[in-house]
Amino acid sequence: MSYFQLTPEGELILFDSLQGVTVWRSRTGNRAVVSATLHDNGNLVLIDTEQNIIWQSFDTPSDTLLPGQSLSVYKTLRATTKNPMTSYYTLYMNASGQLQLCWERNIIYWTSGSPSSASNLTAFLTTGGALQLRDQSLKAVWSVFGADHNDSVNYRFLRLEVDGNLRLYSWIEASQSWRSVWQAVENQCKVFATCGQLGVCVFTASGSTDCRCPFELTESNQCLVPYEQECESGSNMQPYKNTYLYGIYPPDDSVVTSSLQQCEQLCLNDTQCTVATFSNNGTFFIFAILQLGVVFIILRRKNSTMQNVTAAFTSQNPKGLVVFSFSEIKSLTGDLKDQIGPNMFKGVLPNNCLIAVKDLNASIDERKFRSAVLKLSNIHHKNLVKLEGYCCEFNHRFLVYEHAKNVSLDKYIDDCTLRKRLSWRKRVEICSSVAKAICYLHTGCREFVSHGNLKCENVMLDENSVAKVCEYGFAIADGEATYCGFSAEKDVGDFGKLVLTLLTGCQDHEQLCEWTYKEWMEGRGVNVVDKRIEGIVNSEELERALRISFWCLQMDERRRPCMEEVVRVLDGTLNVDPPPPPFVLHRPSQEDDPQENGSE
Repeated sequence: MSYFQLTPEGELILFDSLQGVTVWRSRTGNRAVVSATLHDNGNLVLIDTEQNIIWQSFDTPSDTLLPGQSLSVYKTLRATTKNPMTSYYTLYMNASGQLQLCWERNIIYWTSGSPSSASNLTAFLTTGGALQLRDQSLKAVWSVFGADHNDSVNYRFLRLEVDGNLRLYSWIEASQSWRSVWQAVENQCKVFATCGQLGVCVFTASGSTDCRCPFELTESNQCLVPYEQECESGSNMQPYKNTYLYGIYPPDDSVVTSSLQQCEQLCLNDTQCTVATFSNNGTFFIFAILQLGVVFIILRRKNSTMQNVTAAFTSQNPKGLVVFSFSEIKSLTGDLKDQIGPNMFKGVLPNNCLIAVKDLNASIDERKFRSAVLKLSNIHHKNLVKLEGYCCEFNHRFLVYEHAKNVSLDKYIDDCTLRKRLSWRKRVEICSSVAKAICYLHTGCREFVSHGNLKCENVMLDENSVAKVCEYGFAIADGEATYCGFSAEKDVGDFGKLVLTLLTGCQDHEQLCEWTYKEWMEGRGVNVVDKRIEGIVNSEELERALRISFWCLQMDERRRPCMEEVVRVLDGTLNVDPPPPPFVLHRPSQEDDPQENGSE
């Protein structure tokens, strides 16, 4: 069990009982705090010598609002989740004074009534079981009531649940249990992503929800869009009433088109487009047709704001690779003399384009190697160096990549002249670019690809200082998709180290994580930033980068985020909770068991 301690300096600190490590502190030192008191209403307060409240737990709500506690415009409730890093569901008050439930900060699926111009409103839970919006004079301008409003109930609370619904609970003495007496969204299917982003939610006659997947399920019961659909041309249309599709992320990435056909054509003409959605009103249908080598999934629903969605999934055909002979490899690299990394050599094509040639294990089976080359040829991302060709001749196995014209990131950090080019903005862009590249390898390819050796030396900057990750896919080329040292969790941990290196300018990681966490935990996060950075440091970006790096570096790999979550945190589209100490190994619990967790 963890425990609190009130220090002589007046700071309330939460310790991890196993390691005695600080995991949270009130930051009220030297403010004359003399006592901590837990009130009957559940409010924990710190009092100074004049009985003034210096800090109170009611000012920092988590997922629950207690009677007497208020929620102002700058505060939120965030649902707990089996993912320890973040919560997808949030309750907050918008600029118009209305309460809103949203998913990932940008998809609103419930809005309270009333205020549109009132200012300085607060949400308030009364002891009688009413959720109210009150103005400055404490007058209620909007209210909703529980089913037992004004009944004799000793205990109540409002909670934003794991499933994204906001519910009011009352304690029933007779049954000695909690009962839900009100919920914001009556139809659970209307809570965004109840069945996942790609799932279909059916609201049954009994009032329960039934999640369906129109595609295929992964081992963890997540709905997966396959890269190849085995649909036949002319499939029949099948209607699904009272059914919801949550759409394709992100929702605001849109253009205005005049027709469904124009929307489809725009996606087909864009080499970066794999999915398109089309919005309109109508009856909900799901059907698939095969046309010009592209599978379209079209969904519609009757009389609802949940609109038609059309998704187009395109297949990526491998582009032609140059097949080099061993003699050509030797000629292009000057007899493999210019070594730029472990078994990596610099070369020049006849058109003066630079290449990087990786010498792989000669014992790799030829069929496995050619199969790996086929997989790698389908990898295309602006932040990954491109595979240009290969050599598979006798006992020689080489992969030929494009070579960025500039040097690797570690050289920029170490060199006084080059370092000046790494402004705060550029460092943030590099973090985001590398995260997107690794996320693509993990989830954007037909098969999972681990980098296995992500570090500053393997991040190149091109002539425009755009980050390009190199030396990826070697595990596949060696004939093994995953083995010791090649996993998603290792890539995530390596990315966390890379972020700290970029932020601090320090490449010695032995004590870096512990020092930066201590500085951040004690409110001195800005102290860890490289003093040689030119330009203004954005405090919000720094906070996001530090938090996500500490999550990536959790000793318990099960607590680390996936790269998709990392990308969203860095881009500011996903909130992230304060991380526990990354260097503390947490004891496994039933809640941590991956087999128990499943998918949300």
